[in-house]
Amino acid sequence: MAKVGPELMNEMLNPLLQNGETYEAAAYAELTPKFPIMMYFGALGALLGGAPRPCFIGLTQSKINYVIFGGLKNDKIMGTGSINLNEITKVKISDKLFVKRAAIKVEKKKTVFSIRKKLKNIPDQERSLQIIIDRLSALSESLKKTA
Repeated sequence: MAKVGPELMNEMLNPLLQNGETYEAAAYAELTPKFPIMMYFGALGALLGGAPRPCFIGLTQSKINYVIFGGLKNDKIMGTGSINLNEITKVKISDKLFVKRAAIKVEKKKTVFSIRKKLKNIPDQERSLQIIIDRLSALSESLKKTA
């Protein structure tokens, strides 16, 4: 199994950048399943989308890009996506012992990322996490003021 590290993260995230964009922060995360009840059904539940999926997230000036990956060597891209920051309608940040969880809502679609606070193979994980959480917290505060 290939190690998850900065090289793999850059290799997977960089193709999602538009011309002139750069990442302010990039981190390893897990995409929480949309139907967590499926996790209780073991292997079948995992196949049906009940297991957390590893991903990399990258924060630019205007959006969050993410790449879901897997495979035996962590080298297969299973899916990609982008969330425009100006389309986000709600953000909820929760702080757990080893992870921070960011629940992002765009209209009726909810996406939840669990971002580990420290990761041995990615030296900038903690700094990137702080940048991402700070930006999402500021966005959450501005959304509350306009509501």
